Amino acid sequence: MENIDPPEAKTVKGGKNFWGNLLRTVLGTTISILLTFGTNALIQQHRKAQDRKMTAMMVMSNIESFARTLETRSERMAPNDSIAAWLLCMSYEDLELLPSNELNKLIDRATNVATINHDHTAENVFSNNIETWKNVNNVQFIDNVGSCFSALNGVEEQFNQWVMGVPDALHDVKINPDKYEGSTLPMKMMHSDRVRTAMKAIHNRRCWLRYAAASLRYFNLQNMAAIGISEQEVIEYTNVLEEESEDTGTPPDANSFYTSAYTLDSLTTLTHLTERIEELKAEKE
Repeated sequence: MENIDPPEAKTVKGGKNFWGNLLRTVLGTTISILLTFGTNALIQQHRKAQDRKMTAMMVMSNIESFARTLETRSERMAPNDSIAAWLLCMSYEDLELLPSNELNKLIDRATNVATINHDHTAENVFSNNIETWKNVNNVQFIDNVGSCFSALNGVEEQFNQWVMGVPDALHDVKINPDKYEGSTLPMKMMHSDRVRTAMKAIHNRRCWLRYAAASLRYFNLQNMAAIGISEQEVIEYTNVLEEESEDTGTPPDANSFYTSAYTLDSLTTLTHLTERIEELKAEKE
């Protein structure tokens, strides 16, 4: 006779299987959810870390780039410095021997200094976006960078004010020539105390630009220490940006866009008007 389990036994066995399967399903789902959220959290954390580093690299590279601009400008002002020094060393009697046009060219070469203008994109992104501050989440770094940008803008403003003051001094001589000694306008410029002071300042300004560059780099090192990024990383990042900028090719040549003005012979679509004029001339005769 076959063994037949009582109905109760089957119910109990089926119940165990049901609850076991349910438990395994719940555990599997829970683990899957935990893994999903955990993975997403890790991905978000990694992205935030990347964004934080990219923001820091961008602003510190901007400061390094400006320091390089200051050094480059100081080097490019060497001819201005040399010519200005020569003009100031020469006596008025010696300068009077030079033809007026030659002396005028020397004064132009000495006083022709360009202003400095840097890209404010990185500064604006960092300073005007509260989300950037939240992402960086480093009060010391934010304060240090803010101070660097303030100093950077101060250097640019002071230098440009001085640059703009040089042509003002020359212009004063041009509109008030009778106020100054000298037989020619260039000689009157050389007799101007404002012009001579501007020429004397060229050398000091060159030195000041190099000092400002070194100071910005010193404070930028503090930024790097606060955020945990090495100086080498910032230098390499800046080099790459400058190389990419150089690889964009040469700017368009304005002369290549200009063509010769139309002549009467080239206006073939308006020949009938020319012929009309000729007819009117003939009738008048």
